[in-house]
Amino acid sequence: MSRQLSVPFLGEVGADSSETSAQSGTMDLLTLVGQVTKKRADYFSQAEVLARKAKTQEKLESLMTDQSKVLVKALRDKDIRWDEYSRTLIDKTLSAALAAVYLGAGKASPQAKVERAWGTVTGQMLPPLLEFLSQTELALNDGTLMLGDDRINFSEIDLEDMYEGGEEVLPPKPKMSWLSLVTRVVRYLANPSYSFFNLGDSYVKQEQGYREMRRVPVLDTRTCPDCIKFGEMGWQPFGTLPMPGQECRCYDRCRCRIDYR
Repeated sequence: MSRQLSVPFLGEVGADSSETSAQSGTMDLLTLVGQVTKKRADYFSQAEVLARKAKTQEKLESLMTDQSKVLVKALRDKDIRWDEYSRTLIDKTLSAALAAVYLGAGKASPQAKVERAWGTVTGQMLPPLLEFLSQTELALNDGTLMLGDDRINFSEIDLEDMYEGGEEVLPPKPKMSWLSLVTRVVRYLANPSYSFFNLGDSYVKQEQGYREMRRVPVLDTRTCPDCIKFGEMGWQPFGTLPMPGQECRCYDRCRCRIDYR
């Protein structure tokens, strides 16, 4: 059975929530994919604007980390309703991932690379995002997350401290709190930018005629066994190795690099 979630049927990207809240309803994955696909030209435009603002993948990740805090704080403080929160999270997740592809493509027809990446971005991001939103909605409904709870100061959260130590390459535990919600939103808005930046770069390398690739792990105490395995494979035919963050238990925290020849 496909996952269903009470989120608004999406209007124009960036539209005011009052314009869409009347259309709220239960949406499954196929419906969500259909809705965002109708608006993909808006996402492409937003991605270009965001990429030009950020200029680098590192800056993009930093910008989206800050936006994650702002978004979750707005939900907690009741500045936005659930339907606006969920729609905004979907919009920003897709726009940020596409912006990372744009940056990875550099000057080699970045808009074309963004359009090419649409299926990959939606296929990788929307299924887990829909599940995550469902978990968050449940936590709000059963009182695990209390609106108006002011015990967390979002401006003082240092997300880097939460990933120290080898165990932190694993996904966050399912227990929900406002602090854990911020860290998990970051894993959709900010952290995937590294993987999608590499995807954009791979499109360029393919056009340039590179025929082989290798995935190079950092090889420290935080490197997961999957990344070590990919590193041991050495040079492989182009396109046969997954991008960093894919098919490894590091997920969005992966730090592997991709070499081409």
